[in-house]
Amino acid sequence: MKRITLLLLIFCSLNAIGQEKLEIEIDNPEPRVGQSVTFSINVDFLTDYFKKELGKNVEFTRSTSIFGMQSDDFERVIIFEKAKKYEIGPFDFEFNGKKYTTETIEVNVLPKLPMENGLWLRIAEFDGQKYLILEQLISNKSNKTNNENGGYSYTIGGVKPEGKEFSELNEELTNGIELSNYSSSSNTLRPENAELFDVGFSYSIKKYKIKFDENFNGEYIISEKDFIGLPVKFDIGKIKIEK
Repeated sequence: MKRITLLLLIFCSLNAIGQEKLEIEIDNPEPRVGQSVTFSINVDFLTDYFKKELGKNVEFTRSTSIFGMQSDDFERVIIFEKAKKYEIGPFDFEFNGKKYTTETIEVNVLPKLPMENGLWLRIAEFDGQKYLILEQLISNKSNKTNNENGGYSYTIGGVKPEGKEFSELNEELTNGIELSNYSSSSNTLRPENAELFDVGFSYSIKKYKIKFDENFNGEYIISEKDFIGLPVKFDIGKIKIEK
């Protein structure tokens, strides 16, 4: 029995040595239920293969990557419908006589936000990189207007009231810690049972990469002074950043 186990381990090790490791990237390190996540796997070897087989008299089109750059990556968008931690990968495949395998990643999916005015800040970590994720909901108002011909126009879900802006984080938190706003988006959210003319909320999400100075030690607690444009009522709790 021990001999069989040893042979199996040797065989698996040889297989692993002969495989090329591919990384999986995602654009949303800690999504909520209903939010989309783009998974990306670099497949440059496919482009190299076509160039070799078809020659130089061929034009290759490229897709836009999850970070807005031109990319040769293989991408798929997934929307999770249940809040839990998912383990994805590894994916093993063979192309043109060569074996490839991907890493395994974990994706922690959180519940949906409550449909109410609020500000939410949290820390997430993916592949060794720490992020601050800032979310906000602002209740909309209706912009329905009646036309002279008896018709009307309106925006589904309403619009954000004038003078109300989404909050941001200062990119320089303290000595030794800087933030890089690498992704932000906004859209309108409505309750699932909303009627045609019911107003919803303007939703914003901003994702910041946390960058530590090599000499930084200790911890830092996020406070009001680290924000730009805080709402009148908010509760972000105690958010502690440490290297």
